[in-house]
Amino acid sequence: MDRSTSSFRISEAKASEAGLTDFAAGVFTSSAPLILQTRGGEFLAYYEPGSEAGDCVACRSSEDGCDWSEESIVVHGMSGLSEALIDRDGEVHLFTITAPDDTDLADWGGEENRPLAGELTDSRLDIWYARSSSGRSQWSRPRMIWHGYTGALNSVIQTRSGRIILPFSFAKNRTWSNRGGGFKEFTFVGSFDSTVIYSDDGGATWNPSNDLSVQTPDIVSCYGAVEPVVLELEDCVWMLIRTQLGRFYESRSVDGAVWSSPRPTAIVSSDSPAGLVRLSDGRIVLLWNNCLRYPYAYGGRQVLHGAVSEDCGKTWTGFREVARDRLRNQPPPPTGDHGTAYPFPIATNDDKVLFRTGQGEGRVDIKLLDPSYLYSTHQRTDWSLGLEDWSIYGTMGVELVEDPRRAMRVCRVDDEFPAAAVWNFPMGASGRLEIDICLQPGSTGLNIGLTDHYSSPFDLDESFFNVYNVPVSGVSASCVNLRPGHRHALVLEWASGSECLAYLDGTIAGGFEAQRRAAGVCYIRLSALSDIPETGGALIGHIEANVSNQAIQ
Repeated sequence: MDRSTSSFRISEAKASEAGLTDFAAGVFTSSAPLILQTRGGEFLAYYEPGSEAGDCVACRSSEDGCDWSEESIVVHGMSGLSEALIDRDGEVHLFTITAPDDTDLADWGGEENRPLAGELTDSRLDIWYARSSSGRSQWSRPRMIWHGYTGALNSVIQTRSGRIILPFSFAKNRTWSNRGGGFKEFTFVGSFDSTVIYSDDGGATWNPSNDLSVQTPDIVSCYGAVEPVVLELEDCVWMLIRTQLGRFYESRSVDGAVWSSPRPTAIVSSDSPAGLVRLSDGRIVLLWNNCLRYPYAYGGRQVLHGAVSEDCGKTWTGFREVARDRLRNQPPPPTGDHGTAYPFPIATNDDKVLFRTGQGEGRVDIKLLDPSYLYSTHQRTDWSLGLEDWSIYGTMGVELVEDPRRAMRVCRVDDEFPAAAVWNFPMGASGRLEIDICLQPGSTGLNIGLTDHYSSPFDLDESFFNVYNVPVSGVSASCVNLRPGHRHALVLEWASGSECLAYLDGTIAGGFEAQRRAAGVCYIRLSALSDIPETGGALIGHIEANVSNQAIQ
């Protein structure tokens, strides 16, 4: 769809006023609810309270989500609540994953205890189901609708035909020595396949679909095709599959029953599931971890990103950080999952996106996203938020100083810890960054990296994966040369498929070739060039980003 003629186009003024807000802040402090909205605007929250494990409770709220009713038990004996759906008749369908009574999962942690291939052969996490009737006044008893081992449920939809589709992944008896027949003899597709079960009679009966597999990067502990999510498009049902390959894979189905073989998408992602939701005007909002090169979950879950598509997922706009791990500045816990991942989104009646995200105690957030935020083409960092909009964890020597104006100082001060900082701005195939910069005497300089994905600020490989590297220094002829102690206006301009041009105080200072093909850039990474402690750092007064050509393939 041509953005210039699209009825979806949102003015820059509206985009600049929009953004993210916390929803039900302080209400669900000890639980992770699944939230739905009725056609009348009422919000419904379903969760398992810590005080009465084994029962599913519900509470209700007005349209603003500020005041909630007292919780009440709706289904007895339904633990592990994983997904919820409100159907077109206003009835609610609840799905859980539950281990049989003789299965002990108490010692299982998070990604740090990722099972080896073949270890889950005799394990069980079954799918159980209950639904409401008579205007949500009555509930069925929970019953098992699938048995085997599935680790999570991340999506459920009802199509225009009325079919309910529940995607999930399940463990297979598969190892390197027992890879499977046919093409699988030449590769390894991990311990899990993805599939769906579907119902055409409101959940009374469920039917299985075909199995889907994806290749893996190792033969020891890779899951394979896991935690799929689905969304109905104009002409098919679309599935995005979590993989360990640094990107999502996709499958398509005409009816949600028979699925195509998975193929790679251009959407970069860590080994984490997506969240997909469709707005009333047809736009799609994607929530995911656009993160790479971190050992936890093959890429990391420190930040969650959002993008919007107007053409059924062919191109995307935004690539904005929509949630950050609240505890990202602390070392990760020794056990259990952590970070901001596993988004559960719904489209509200006024076409906002309400989502829950986060794993681990103190890390769960419920946020309301106005999609207009994803259309913004301008962003500025000037320390009015401190360093909250930057990632600096795992580093030393990054701080705010008054010298004499307020600035962020990046200075190598420790032999072990690098000095680096990472900032997100709207994705642009072309754009312009204006940087107020000063090198203090004693500073070796900075590498300014521009790239299309997130990695931790201490990522030592980042310079090899940046789209552009622009080194600035006062001592090297191969860099943009700054005069130590002097405040400079550095401007970086890039366009898709061409070099990044650097202008220093209005004069061209060099061109820097793209290291790899990329649709655009949405991150700047500032990394001290010195490998040893230095006496001076780089002072950043502000950075301003303006981008264009936002529809990214």
